[in-house]
Amino acid sequence: MDRVVRGICSDYTHDGKGVVKVNGIPIFVENLLIGEEAEILITQREKGYSLGRRLQLITVSSKRITPICPNYTECGGCNIQHMTYDEQLRFKQNRVQEVLKRIGGVELVVPPVIGMKNPFKYRNKVQVPFGTTMDGSIISGFYMKASHQIIDMEKCYIEDEDADAVILSCKEIFQKYDIETCDIMNNLGIIRYVVVRKSFFNQDLMVVIVTKNEFFPKKDRVVNELLQRHPKIKTIVQNINGMRSSVVLGAQEKVLFGPGYIEDKICGLTFKVSSKSFFQVNPIQTEVLYNTAIKFANLSGNEVVLDAYCGVGTIGMIASKHAKEVVGVEIVKEAIIDANNNAKINDIRNATFIHEDATTYMFKMLKAKQNFDLVFVDPPRDGCDNKFIAALMTLAPKNVVYISCEPSSLARDLKVLKEKYNVTKVQCVDMFPQTYHVETVVLLELKHV
Repeated sequence: MDRVVRGICSDYTHDGKGVVKVNGIPIFVENLLIGEEAEILITQREKGYSLGRRLQLITVSSKRITPICPNYTECGGCNIQHMTYDEQLRFKQNRVQEVLKRIGGVELVVPPVIGMKNPFKYRNKVQVPFGTTMDGSIISGFYMKASHQIIDMEKCYIEDEDADAVILSCKEIFQKYDIETCDIMNNLGIIRYVVVRKSFFNQDLMVVIVTKNEFFPKKDRVVNELLQRHPKIKTIVQNINGMRSSVVLGAQEKVLFGPGYIEDKICGLTFKVSSKSFFQVNPIQTEVLYNTAIKFANLSGNEVVLDAYCGVGTIGMIASKHAKEVVGVEIVKEAIIDANNNAKINDIRNATFIHEDATTYMFKMLKAKQNFDLVFVDPPRDGCDNKFIAALMTLAPKNVVYISCEPSSLARDLKVLKEKYNVTKVQCVDMFPQTYHVETVVLLELKHV
């Protein structure tokens, strides 16, 4: 194959790259849409495929738009901003449809993805690294694709505007007071990240300043100036993280101002959100996602429900209004503390949250001959492990509602689960517009033996 080739895009990869086949070999090319012909430079050859860079567009798709973000081609935050929004939704629908069939053997037709009216400025949580240029200027922003080089930016088009403004203020204030950013590999500097969380319900802001160690000079001045500039800030927290890794938050924290948390609402319920709380970043689509899951569950008020991987108890507490009893299980201790506090705040008395591995808990319930009518499953991106699926199939609840953030691991798990369950409903929700990520809700019904 020549180094420079010409071809027409016929498909997309899982992460939205265009697929061009030349002499039967697929070439994966960023920023290329189905139907577009392009001149492509082969940048890397692998066994069975190649990677390419678009040199010139020969024909342009009607689904192409000019990205509104000037950093789009360099930044690793968004992947498909060059697609019209209807093309983004179609891409995600087709991706889930293809993966469910190819990996899971599921023939169910995937309906159109539920999208947003405004697919921008939806993230209520922002976390950005801070750095310093050669001339001493402090910068902050997302990392460049496949690197740890920070792209300095003042605005991100998928982040909340108040959060953007706070990040910009932090940059200016750190510069003003000569507070150094951190070089963790050489054990130098102070500031590593700033995290901003916003309550969709009451617009309150939480600011988390991540430092290399406890030493934080002029922190009182930083706090006072942030509060003067941004009256919506309800709490400011210093998080200490000296680990040489890409993990943002460390274990130790100090509350510098306010209660150390903010409150938000989902589906009419109030939740305390701390710096480490797992809380969906798109509040509008979170309600759509959870309402879809509750609709699939079709609870009558008499069911005993298990919420595996329950996190801070969100879906379990929403389900409690429609069920007889809910038990939530989560291995992260801090999340269970949050879940039990949230249950008290909302005066929910038919939901219990337990700190334990979900697989271990299900095997305990089997020995105790405890039955569940329905199980909510909302695992991490990697999906469920084999032991969890074995426990779930042995427990054999009548229905399972599986919420997934990764179609391939979902399809892999469904392939095993459909030995005992019928996959009867599926619905995708666009939680992360401008990126290739998609959430999927699936209903499984126990087969009659």
